[in-house]
Amino acid sequence: MQYETDVKGLVKPAVTFLQEHGNTSIVSFGCGKQINRIDNHLRIMIELNLNYYAGIDCKPYIVPVSDNLFMDPDDMTAMLTRYYRGRPNRFWNSMRLFPGTFVEELVGIKCASVVCQRVYPECFWEDLIISMNPKLVLQEDLHGCERQQLRGQHYVRNWSKIRLYGLRPFRPWPIFYREKNLVLWRRRDFGAEQEESGEFRWLERLCESFIG
Repeated sequence: MQYETDVKGLVKPAVTFLQEHGNTSIVSFGCGKQINRIDNHLRIMIELNLNYYAGIDCKPYIVPVSDNLFMDPDDMTAMLTRYYRGRPNRFWNSMRLFPGTFVEELVGIKCASVVCQRVYPECFWEDLIISMNPKLVLQEDLHGCERQQLRGQHYVRNWSKIRLYGLRPFRPWPIFYREKNLVLWRRRDFGAEQEESGEFRWLERLCESFIG
């Protein structure tokens, strides 16, 4: 794990890093003072075969290790062991943390995937996210957080990949019927040919297009 900071403010380290590695990075907006409950993030990172996990937060520091790093530590350790061929600790070499960084600095910087967490009220990052052109956008912890609405912006809500990747809400209790407390958006031109087939898959695609 590496901290990427410049105390003199002469450079924007997150921008510099993602300009070079964005296409192989998953970027977590609002990762908080303490990295936690990143199981879904790693599932996406591994499914997309990415090299880096980038944590962005405006707070002046980010603590990478906590008791709540994973919801399911055994499952995550097994998954990382497979991904890193028996050396799960290599994950820490892939982590880059950017404290003291505002997500608005990343306009136009391409990346593979975006995670939105702890989005304060009246923070609308749709244009920013679209400019980064991620394949997938995961929104978590929706209760009390601002939801980014990407419908009609070349993205559709994607339920099948939630099942395919095994994504699980870390606060599973719903407020509304069948609400999952997470939303996964798929860029329209990504992975459509990889979607699983099924008797009613055509109906699900239609719903994804219109419900968004």
